[in-house]
Amino acid sequence: MTRINPTDLSFLLLERSNRPFHMAAFIIFQKPKGQHSTFGPRLFDAYRQSRPVKPFNYKLTWLGKNVAAWETVEPDMCYHLRHIAIPGPGSMQQFYETVSFLNTGLLDRGHPLWECYIIDGIENGRLAVMLKVHHALLDGESGLRVLRNFLSDSPRDKTLAAPWTAVAGADKPRRPPSRASQIQRVQAMLKGLAKLPGDLLGVGGDVLDLGVQSLNLKPRKAAVPFTARRTLFNNTAKSGARAYANMELPLADVKAVAKATGTSVNDVVMTAIDDALHHYLREHRAATDRPLVAFMPMSLRAESGEAGGNQVSAELIPMGQPDVDLRERLRQINRATSDAKAKGRGMQTTTRQAYVLLLAGCLAASDTLPWFDKVPSANVVISNMKGPSGQLYLAGAPAVAFHGLPILPPGAGLNVTFASVNTDICLAIGAAPEAVHEPYRLAQLIEAAFQQLQTDTGTTAHGSPSPVPAGVAGT
Repeated sequence: MTRINPTDLSFLLLERSNRPFHMAAFIIFQKPKGQHSTFGPRLFDAYRQSRPVKPFNYKLTWLGKNVAAWETVEPDMCYHLRHIAIPGPGSMQQFYETVSFLNTGLLDRGHPLWECYIIDGIENGRLAVMLKVHHALLDGESGLRVLRNFLSDSPRDKTLAAPWTAVAGADKPRRPPSRASQIQRVQAMLKGLAKLPGDLLGVGGDVLDLGVQSLNLKPRKAAVPFTARRTLFNNTAKSGARAYANMELPLADVKAVAKATGTSVNDVVMTAIDDALHHYLREHRAATDRPLVAFMPMSLRAESGEAGGNQVSAELIPMGQPDVDLRERLRQINRATSDAKAKGRGMQTTTRQAYVLLLAGCLAASDTLPWFDKVPSANVVISNMKGPSGQLYLAGAPAVAFHGLPILPPGAGLNVTFASVNTDICLAIGAAPEAVHEPYRLAQLIEAAFQQLQTDTGTTAHGSPSPVPAGVAGT
């Protein structure tokens, strides 16, 4: 058995019927010529006969109250896999409605915590592979890596690969460690133990630092918990229903704006999101007089890290003032994210991991404790991940779209997640209907904000065609 670390365990302990903690994403493929009726069944048969590797063969086992471990089992592929055909005409609206419905229910803890759906019958000869996996098994970065690793760079590769058989490094044989390497591992463990008191002091120091900032005794490097202005986006879900929308921004266009302004791709996309959120509030006569605060996870994973578990930190990022123009909004967000990165670099990894639990607890307080809903710590969750670059294929079928269905953590009614995939920034909106009933409208406002930012920075002529929202779904 493998003991579950505290971060992963928290996703299991905090899960409720109205607050599922699984991630979901889908890739849409253009079926190869001459295989419109056979590609889906062939893929389904191959997946049913496949054999999952870790962490997809991990089943939850409780060892005691609030103590759990992963037990290695042989998954029942008849349970984990489904082949669904959307009835004609197979429109994208029908597809998004299907995806939203499939993503509503909780994963069964009597099985390894994942499901896969092959969704056939999409218009224009397309098919989707949707993967639904618990956040305790994978974080966002490792989830993207899993989805990348089962795809091929070559259209000539006809392998019907599955995500659960392609976890990086998981199924490769390993040579027994030498005596020297065992000694080095023991030495590293001893060094880690020696650092532990300092790391705990570091957490205390960060808590003290938050207190000093809240008294305005020193400049703020981040927002302080329980000081965000409550907005419409803080309305949390009363059920498992979610509303979704997806869109793409051309990556070259976003990079052009970032280069022209001396900022980052992350800053540019955050600026468009922030501006759109304020417009959405004004349209619903719910404007705020303070900057919105984003709870932003940040990856700690090394490039060669394994796929399982969660290796992330997080920060509360104060975004732009409500009424500033887009260029000034971008400057303010760039300053806030730069300060957050500087703060993160000054913390030990153990400290950062404890710090994210502290911030997550502050976020959850407004969802679980009386009165705290009036003083939220953040208004929106924003995540940024690096996805695969280049055109990818599955058994000769080119991938034509990739999107996630963001989860809502405790205390949050809105999550906007974006990732670079091939030549686009793929942006996904997940919301409680009580917070954002019209996610498609929010996607339109993000598109409009980015186009205006291109105009303001003089980069329109260098870009690609205008971004177009990809779709919307709701339950």
